[in-house]
Amino acid sequence: MPQTPPHPLRYVHAGRVGDVAEEVRKPDFVERCALAYHEAGFGEPGESEVRSWRNSWPPFFDALVSAGLKDLYVYLEFATLDTESRIDALLIGRCGSDELVATVVELKQWAQAVLVAKDLVRLPGNEKLWTHPLAQTVGYMAFLDQWFESDVVDLQVRGVVFLHNANRAQAVRIQESAVLPPGYRVPVVSGEDARVSSEPVEPRGLFQCGDLEGIDERDLANFTKARWRGSAPLLDSVAAAVSGAPSFKLVGDQQTALLNIRAHVKEALDSGRRTIIVVQGGPGSGKTVLAMRLLGEYVNKPDVRARYGTPSGALTRNLRETLGVPGSDPLFQLPKNKVRDSRLLIIDEAHRYHRGNGGLGTYVLKNLAEVPVVVVFLDEGQRVRPREGVTEREIRDFAQNATPPINVVTHSLNGNFRCNGSREFNSWVDDLLYEQPRPWSGTDYDLAVSSDPSEMEQWLEECLEQERTARISAGFCWGWEEVRLGEELPGVSIEWEDGVHGEKRRWERPWNLHKDQTISVDGEFVGPESWLWATRPGGERQIGCVYTAQGLEYHDAGVILGPDLVRRGDRWEAHPEESRDRGMRGVDTAEYLSLAKNTYRVLMTRGMRSCRLYSTDEETQAFLASLVPSASR
Repeated sequence: MPQTPPHPLRYVHAGRVGDVAEEVRKPDFVERCALAYHEAGFGEPGESEVRSWRNSWPPFFDALVSAGLKDLYVYLEFATLDTESRIDALLIGRCGSDELVATVVELKQWAQAVLVAKDLVRLPGNEKLWTHPLAQTVGYMAFLDQWFESDVVDLQVRGVVFLHNANRAQAVRIQESAVLPPGYRVPVVSGEDARVSSEPVEPRGLFQCGDLEGIDERDLANFTKARWRGSAPLLDSVAAAVSGAPSFKLVGDQQTALLNIRAHVKEALDSGRRTIIVVQGGPGSGKTVLAMRLLGEYVNKPDVRARYGTPSGALTRNLRETLGVPGSDPLFQLPKNKVRDSRLLIIDEAHRYHRGNGGLGTYVLKNLAEVPVVVVFLDEGQRVRPREGVTEREIRDFAQNATPPINVVTHSLNGNFRCNGSREFNSWVDDLLYEQPRPWSGTDYDLAVSSDPSEMEQWLEECLEQERTARISAGFCWGWEEVRLGEELPGVSIEWEDGVHGEKRRWERPWNLHKDQTISVDGEFVGPESWLWATRPGGERQIGCVYTAQGLEYHDAGVILGPDLVRRGDRWEAHPEESRDRGMRGVDTAEYLSLAKNTYRVLMTRGMRSCRLYSTDEETQAFLASLVPSASR
């Protein structure tokens, strides 16, 4: 494998502490950093971020200079491989003759914080949930431990939290509220500590830098030219975790499919010719399982170093949680960053890829110019938003027009490992939405129509009593506005007339929770946040949507069809005006019809064992009931 070129470091400002301390006092410094922030590819800094720079940087550099650390090198807003994560400040110094030390500094303006759950805190008078600053620091330390690689220098990693507005007692309380993983030590330094320090501190004192010397140009070059790629222990741990996770066990024809895809990958790697392997498969065909098994097989091979990317935020979060390997987050990212240290990139759920900035074609041709093999897992029928998606035809076109042309090979997944393995059910759903609807006559899957939402919830309770994961999802036809903590949550609200007693009835359930709503005012767990709704306890009391369900599965799927897709006579009609999805604004009726059909197809095919359907539109409900037995029959 060719020598991996170093990743360019990204940050908003860097220099010796003494020099930066002088720069911080200049009136235009923050404005210059805001410009550098944009030029580094971080987007535009928000008002709160700029405000934190103004408030935190001056006392931070005052403390460093007072502690006699002006000869150290410092990076401000130092990016990890994931551009969403940045270290507030990274101090670089030398310890001895052959070791560099990187000290992660997490800056907070807080004086107090209340622990409400593991690694989550809430500030007094503020309903927002924040990651515990010690947990943040440990995460950054794990990244540096696991991803910094150099042939000429070792890197020792340390961490500290600086609460410049806190006194010593407040810092101690925050320190004691965290439980750190074995092997990590992260002291909390208060503003009071910094102010009373009148002379350089002893080793392991303020900012854990008392034993460090400043770096010279050679040291700086060694740091900046280092490779950033996963360490062998990290990649071995990921490979072992994939191999041992029950979620990624292969069944039936999945093993044969893996052998075929593996053969395509091997042929492409051996030939050295740039190749895109397109793997097409419908819902439940095992795309993500196979993608993860490929990652597990190639991630720790030194001559391959496979990487995984998916446009699905929910899938990304669930994969990270499932594996639970510290420092592995950069292996599971939204596919947008340049990849230089890999010969194999796996892109899962490619139908969710955004078409902006040239789409997948530009990404493969430019950002992945140094990656010889790309495996794309795709289901063209799961495109659910405008300006998203890619087709096999488009992939072939941009590959053919590349210089030199990129080879394209394909593989089709024909198995069905969801919906109880029922080909009949998947075929029935496709006929219902895209072809000629027909009565359900299958015997290998539990499908029924619920007469009302209350009946659907009763079915959900029965599933839960059998210790099955059951979820109810709905079309995006109800508001999902932000509310203050403790206020009534927005959600799905349905009224109907009881056919037996003729009474008006109402059913309401909240949408997936935003992160800040997962812990109540009293500190009680309410439920998982939206990205984990489909797989974590508590999700059964919330209503999901296509964005938090796509790519995932559960035992039993309840689906509420909203007024955005209704049946009139012998055809489906779309009503985009009924959608509350901001991503659908400006979409015409014809395009919305296609997207709505795809959306409900995704929701109907999440259930491993059963599915219940209900439409808020009377005519559509009657149409469904004419095709599918009632749950009460």
